[in-house]
Amino acid sequence: MAIFDSYIMVDWSGGSQRRGNRSDAIWIAHGVRGTSIPTTESPYSRTEAESRVRDILDAHLKQHLRVLLCFDFAYGYPGGFSAALPTALPPGWKRVWSFLHSAIQDDIGKTPNGKPTNRSNRFDVAETINAVMSPAASALGPFWCLPKSGTHAHIPQKWPGQSFAAAKGQVVQAFRMTDVRAGSDTPFRLFGNGSVGSQVLTGIPRLHNLRTEPSLEKISAVWPFETGWAPDESWIDSSVRVVHAEIYPSVMEPLFDAIKDRGQVRAMWKWAHDLDVQGVLRNKFSIPVGIQAGSSDDNLIRSEEGWILGVP
Repeated sequence: MAIFDSYIMVDWSGGSQRRGNRSDAIWIAHGVRGTSIPTTESPYSRTEAESRVRDILDAHLKQHLRVLLCFDFAYGYPGGFSAALPTALPPGWKRVWSFLHSAIQDDIGKTPNGKPTNRSNRFDVAETINAVMSPAASALGPFWCLPKSGTHAHIPQKWPGQSFAAAKGQVVQAFRMTDVRAGSDTPFRLFGNGSVGSQVLTGIPRLHNLRTEPSLEKISAVWPFETGWAPDESWIDSSVRVVHAEIYPSVMEPLFDAIKDRGQVRAMWKWAHDLDVQGVLRNKFSIPVGIQAGSSDDNLIRSEEGWILGVP
């Protein structure tokens, strides 16, 4: 039995320029169950991408469809990170989402009638976090690597040798458990080939918007933070119409495409769509192999780190 009626897959970008319809840009693949090829499009900025995803969601929800919505960046950070943030909320993924939503500014320099600039303060936010977390001037972290060395005093250019011992005594790992399984990069590296740190910093605030927007809040849930693991086809409450889940396109072979990013997001859409049509996609929402239910690892994944859909 299929779980979803439609699927939206988003390949994100943390870049500082408007860029679309080519490599290293945002790509969206979307379509309903029963179609064989998704629609693909490439908004030129994060603001336009969020707006477009919202439009697609609205159209599908008006048809009373249940939607799987996935972005390709980490939905959480390694254990210990959230507790060290300069905010009073309880430790966990919501603390991170709320903090970044308040701290990240996007489209800096946009004129009143101009287009979104796609310029953010992500490096400044990473600098602020590092300044709070770093125990000494000689032990900087956990964020690292800048486009130009030395522009932010608390962000080292080289990997700070995590596990990182934060000023408040927290030990922050370089990778989440799911990153280790998937072979994905650390969410703390901000720049360079394969880095995902900027995508996470600029992406989580957009997820926060989509998750907490008044008309969506009561019908949305983030896997596995709010859903737990899937035991059977009834694991999602009937009131939930939008399920958020993290993806990592590199775990799939991209479909042949002149633009790699478009091929990757098409491949993720086809993967989820085809498994759901076969009635087995729910298995991918199950507890990861080797993780004991109720264990400290299980609790950490469900409360703070999250998991990549499709990674065993």
